[in-house]
Amino acid sequence: MGLRPAEVCGIQWSDIDLGAATLSVANTRTLMGNRTVVEKDTKSMAGERVLPLPALVREALRAFRATQARQEKGTRAADTCSWMNSARR
Repeated sequence: MGLRPAEVCGIQWSDIDLGAATLSVANTRTLMGNRTVVEKDTKSMAGERVLPLPALVREALRAFRATQARQEKGTRAADTCSWMNSARR
């Protein structure tokens, strides 16, 4: 899909529109010094873009979101996360 590693790490559910099958790229996350996660905008305005989601990716994300929702059921709101990888618990 043409994403930089830091852009993949910056994806949140709010960046994904499963109905329109699109992904908005606007943020990055990088690890500085093996301790600090830095979140920021993309390197340039050209880096901010909307990409189409292939059907296979869209269906995989739908399934993952459903799994994540089941896992979060009964979890305190403070323990949930909007990031794609919600293993923060």
